[in-house]
Amino acid sequence: MKQVAIIIPAYKPDQKCHTTINDILTAGFQRVIVVDDGSGPEYADFFESISPIPEVTVLRHAANQGKGRALKTAFHYILNHQLPIQAVITADADGQHLASDMLKIARQMKENPDDVVLGARDFSQKDVPFRSRFGNKMTRLLFRLAIGTKLTDTQTGLRGIPVKYLRHLLTVIGERFEYEMNMLAALKPKGIPLSEVTIETVYIDENKSSHFDPLRDSFHIYKVFIFYGLSGAASFGLDVGLYWIFIQLLRDEAPELFIILATVAARVLSSLFNYFVNRHKVFGQGSKKSLVRYYILAASIMIMSAASVHLLYAEWLGRGEVILKVLVDTVLFIFGFVVQRSWVFRKE
Repeated sequence: MKQVAIIIPAYKPDQKCHTTINDILTAGFQRVIVVDDGSGPEYADFFESISPIPEVTVLRHAANQGKGRALKTAFHYILNHQLPIQAVITADADGQHLASDMLKIARQMKENPDDVVLGARDFSQKDVPFRSRFGNKMTRLLFRLAIGTKLTDTQTGLRGIPVKYLRHLLTVIGERFEYEMNMLAALKPKGIPLSEVTIETVYIDENKSSHFDPLRDSFHIYKVFIFYGLSGAASFGLDVGLYWIFIQLLRDEAPELFIILATVAARVLSSLFNYFVNRHKVFGQGSKKSLVRYYILAASIMIMSAASVHLLYAEWLGRGEVILKVLVDTVLFIFGFVVQRSWVFRKE
């Protein structure tokens, strides 16, 4: 336990945080770093009460900056002071992470010292709040589509991290709850292995003490998917608008070919728009090869769309060709996201 430090980001904590710290020390851990994330003067007594404990270090933010920034503050402290530890375990301040589970994480890290170890909760239990169950399923699915990694619990705050990875994790963007998701996404490109251990699923008062903002923080977590959808919608609107403009310009100039020419010209320009938006705004990366890859993917999706609708169409559908195409293209839209993330705009 001497080789492991427990990090607790704390924003307006209550007695449950104090109990968690006592349990951690009783379990045998000898170093706890608590980050006061701008809780304010009314919580000064709490932090003053834990500051005299020899095993506890309190770091402070003058103003609330978010969980991600609090974790980075602790990472900076550990590296700057060259603490004689091999790993950290991050835990929440609301009493939902048990010291016994932290011991599980520590044992797993001892057996697999190169792994980042996640404490995975069981969301099938009846006492799990609906918003937590739904949020985990949604995030788990999107994370697997976006990153290609299958995890049981992507939103867990109980994580064991070898100190040798902290410098890399300090370069990961994000200041609030989205940092934890970005952190997981940043591991695969570096070849850092992930493993999970099952932990107790504890929800106190249906998780009312959580400072997670469903609108603001969900936006930060899901924004890459939101921007991808908006990029596709904007490109579709541009394609239709350009098609109408070219129809007006070419109707008299090329009466026999104006529809074909207008379709091709509109699609080329709208696809270039989509490429540049996805490269620079959605995924934020990509090499010179990405343009060629993008058009290979676009051509492949067009062929797959036509072939799928043709093969799946049956007489009993009547005039359901349009509905069938919408369903097929929806699946291909998600497929396009996965391929663009993993191949088209990958980092070389």
